[in-house]
Amino acid sequence: MAATFVSYNIASRAMEASQASINIVGNNISNINTEGYTRQRVDVVSVTNSGMVQKYANPQISSGLGVKATGTTQLRDPYIDARYRNQNSENSRYETMVKGLTNLEDVFDEASAQALMGEFSSFVLDLNSLAQTPGTSDIAQVVRSAAEKITQMMNMYANQLDEIRTEQTENLEVTVDSEFNTFVKNIAALNEQIQREEIYGNTPNELYDHRNLLIDKLSGIANIKVSMTPADVISENLSIPHYRITMENPGGGEPITIVDNGKYAEMSLDAKTDPLNVKLSVVDTTGNLRDDANDLISDGKLHGYLSIINGKGTFASATENNAKGIYYYNEKINIMANKFAEEFNKINSDIFVEDTTDPINGYKQNDFATNPLNLFTDDSGTSTANLTARNIQVSTEWLKNPSYINTTKKPFIEGLPATTDYKATPSEPDNVLRMIERMSDQIDFKDGMGSTILSGTFNEYMTSVVSEVGTDVELYTNFSKTATNVFQTISDSRDSVSGVSLNEEGINLSAFQKVYNAAMRYFNVLDENLDNVINKMGV
Repeated sequence: MAATFVSYNIASRAMEASQASINIVGNNISNINTEGYTRQRVDVVSVTNSGMVQKYANPQISSGLGVKATGTTQLRDPYIDARYRNQNSENSRYETMVKGLTNLEDVFDEASAQALMGEFSSFVLDLNSLAQTPGTSDIAQVVRSAAEKITQMMNMYANQLDEIRTEQTENLEVTVDSEFNTFVKNIAALNEQIQREEIYGNTPNELYDHRNLLIDKLSGIANIKVSMTPADVISENLSIPHYRITMENPGGGEPITIVDNGKYAEMSLDAKTDPLNVKLSVVDTTGNLRDDANDLISDGKLHGYLSIINGKGTFASATENNAKGIYYYNEKINIMANKFAEEFNKINSDIFVEDTTDPINGYKQNDFATNPLNLFTDDSGTSTANLTARNIQVSTEWLKNPSYINTTKKPFIEGLPATTDYKATPSEPDNVLRMIERMSDQIDFKDGMGSTILSGTFNEYMTSVVSEVGTDVELYTNFSKTATNVFQTISDSRDSVSGVSLNEEGINLSAFQKVYNAAMRYFNVLDENLDNVINKMGV
């Protein structure tokens, strides 16, 4: 039979464990709105009285020694945490892509604004007016003004794309410096604090919560993998988990370690060497420079920004970012600007000019290659060598003289011999009609490699660009909605494990209170029994 006061110890432990559980329930309820808080519970174990081996002891009833509260535990599921962080990375990537592509869609907004296709229509109308009165310099000046509006609209597209690139690069820089680098640094500092607490036998649940919250936020920045191994042996009976966070290599190569216990990596951004190809690099936890960070970042906000800034789409090589980003749409506008200038420069140059080497005929077909009569040039005003949508403009010669546009293939040539059969037709509109026809012709638009990317009119080409960016926005918006729904489902699953429920905590509070009251009643029963033994037996 157990000693009398052992029963009091059992009752005392029961009250202690119940009180601890009530306190934890109160702590859970008070933190129901605390960001990153994880629901806790009290760990209790049954206390045994075994341990002595008495070979010849008489059999007796063993009742145990009650319950003991050994600590508190957070209710988390590592598998759900990993799914949550992976999905958070995907969700953040799509959200970033949608925002960037929406900005691009606003640039090419042909529906709510009289943009480039409207200027094309105005240009054709003014050419029709010139065709009716080809010798009128006033109408030629109107045509030149319409052409200037086209070039200015192309300039505006390119400049707005540059502004978006600058904005996206600045956002990426903020994400790198103020988020990624700050998060990994703070996580490493928390690792050191947590290890010190664990060495002294404490359970720093609040520090765990803070670290997990930062890791959740970090998962929205980049694709990360969290691993813990009990590798740090402190003593014979104590080992502390070794905490490591890496960015895995999609190609199966060496990952980048960004947190290794108290060590942390630092990411930097280079947007000056090549503004069209922003490059990220990481000095990892061992001090090694990893300049292949762009290849390892496969998700999160960082991947979204890199896709918008560096994405070359079908213009990308095998090792370049093949998302349809700013570079891709800028190149599409450049192709149209070059083709527009090329076609109209050729028509304007395809005329008969005076031939001093042939005094009999007195004229010859102009050679576009050696004597281009350019209507459109780059910002030099004379050449088309470096022409892009950013610098296309009306040529200096056309700016000087509105009638520089040749309305006919046979302009009047002074001083021709009387015997020539050349018929000067300065008032004929045949060249203007060719220009008008060219605006509705099927043209092969080719990339830098000579591959045709579209056959159609200038309006059809611009329509394809607008439709393409609109399709991309719709596609990534749908991706984002799907990713958000999946993320919300996983978040709900995690909340069901780690989140605080008022209903559940209320039930627990009532249950622990009943246990506490029962333990008190047990005390009263023991007290009454002892009082009977001391004061009433033998009377």
